[in-house]
Amino acid sequence: MVINKKLLTLSNISVLYVEDDLDTREELQAILQKYVATLYVAKNGREGLSLYREHLPNIVVTDIQMPEVNGLSMAADIKAINPEQPIVILSAYNDVEYLFRALELEIQHYITKPISVERLVNKLADITNQLNLALELERNRKLLEQYKFLVDEKALVAKIDLNGEISYVNKQFCELLGYTEDELLGKHYLFSFEIEDQGLILDDLKRTLVQTKKWQGILKKRSKTGVIYVVDVTVVGIVNTDNELEEFVALMVDMTEVHERFERLSLNLKQDLNQQSHYLHEYQRALEIGTSLCVIDMDGVIVSANQNFSATLDYQQNELIGQSIGHLVQDYTNFKERVLKKVRQQGYSSRIIKVNDKNGNQHTLSTIIVGIHNEKGDIHSLMSLSQDISESIKLNDEIIETQKELIYVLGEVVENRSRETGMHIKRVALISELLARKYGLSDEYSAMIKVASPLHDIGKVGIPDQILHKQGKLTDAEFQIMKKHADMGFQMLNKLDKPLIKMAATIAHQHHEQYNGQGYPTGLAGKHIAIEARIVSLVDVFDALSSRRIYKEPWSDDAVIEYLNVNKAIQFDPDLVDLFIENIDEILEIRNQLRDD
Repeated sequence: MVINKKLLTLSNISVLYVEDDLDTREELQAILQKYVATLYVAKNGREGLSLYREHLPNIVVTDIQMPEVNGLSMAADIKAINPEQPIVILSAYNDVEYLFRALELEIQHYITKPISVERLVNKLADITNQLNLALELERNRKLLEQYKFLVDEKALVAKIDLNGEISYVNKQFCELLGYTEDELLGKHYLFSFEIEDQGLILDDLKRTLVQTKKWQGILKKRSKTGVIYVVDVTVVGIVNTDNELEEFVALMVDMTEVHERFERLSLNLKQDLNQQSHYLHEYQRALEIGTSLCVIDMDGVIVSANQNFSATLDYQQNELIGQSIGHLVQDYTNFKERVLKKVRQQGYSSRIIKVNDKNGNQHTLSTIIVGIHNEKGDIHSLMSLSQDISESIKLNDEIIETQKELIYVLGEVVENRSRETGMHIKRVALISELLARKYGLSDEYSAMIKVASPLHDIGKVGIPDQILHKQGKLTDAEFQIMKKHADMGFQMLNKLDKPLIKMAATIAHQHHEQYNGQGYPTGLAGKHIAIEARIVSLVDVFDALSSRRIYKEPWSDDAVIEYLNVNKAIQFDPDLVDLFIENIDEILEIRNQLRDD
């Protein structure tokens, strides 16, 4: 087996391996010791739990069925100690009842037997990468907490809801105003402004916040005792993941002493422009230090980029100046059109963008782009403030991949028990995805159907073997029992609140419904049957008729197509049948590439 860079991460982790079979245990122990830093080995769940409590390994790998204490009982005790503990279950095809118990324990990693060593070590490497990523995210979270603490300690902070009422204040804000927190919460943010000589500024503040969700300026405010003080204020609109405005945050710096000195200096020096330029430079310096910033002109050329932005993309600052932002941003033409439209409409654009760094690596940035206007009011350039969220996106994608892997493992279990080949579920999955795309469903929805379809017969795990494996025709009583697998599959899957599992539950429940309403279990008809169930039903019948089974020989392609035409608008959606036949060449190509051995 070729050792890739991903597997090198295993050299820093500890693993607990629990297996009752001596030959399997010794063989896998010898292999795992070559990769991991520390390996603890136990022959049953009792020993495994004792070793876990003593050493707290990074990853647990365990068989299910073992003497004394089985793998799931041990896993339950481990989860009670550490709910986030990664556990890999080694399962045989007949372990399906235990797999559902594993789901209840929120175990996400499974390897089917016989064990592929390459698959196992790659699984351990993937988990290690997830652990490292989670550790890095925790470090970032703590860092952000420290940043927040620093801001709370050194600045005046207030949160304002959409009605203009204060929903949060920090200690420094309360001390400056002379009010308690309870006295401030619920008050309108403008209540303490010194309005007499700031009417124009306040009008600009309210108008700008409505238009651009951002305002910055110097304001005078009055404390509880009537003392006037001056603050440098930045008010920013905070949006949720749907880009909907939720609240405003005001960050203020007490400039009273500086302002008084400045006013005295202005009187003495008649508003010395050099002094004003100094303060402007100080503000710019603070902005450079605290944000990841890039400015581009209206032709898309980078005018300036601070150190934070340059470091994110592995560039030196001087390497970015003069370069077209189009070399960094993916699909730049579409990006530029949409951003400019938003900036002209509301003064800013909040977007998630994908950029390439100097080495060609992709980064995902959460970005606010603000229009910079000249003295005539025209947009002169665009300023972006960004945060790299690549690692968060990667973690979310890995969680989705875990759901897909779980569905495929369960699908293999079902097909093994039903004595059908794994190629059957692969063919049904790929042909269902093709038909969904041809029907006009989105790429994302079509891909979900492909992933969810392997569980369409999951309910058959509850059907007795003498009925499931009967070679002859089922009696009426046996058929009534067989029909229950649709309800059983739905009940098994519908308990899990995950999008892919929910779709799999729908397919399992409805894939025996018929277009004319004569199917089971609920007698749904026509478009009341979910489109994913209508697609999988048609593809499943096609593949079953085309394949050899213990009770029949495969039908010819012409016979299968004739059957589909005869049952159009009776058993199957007529539009799907027509679409299926129109694309029969592509469908047969998929089937022929994945024939049973």
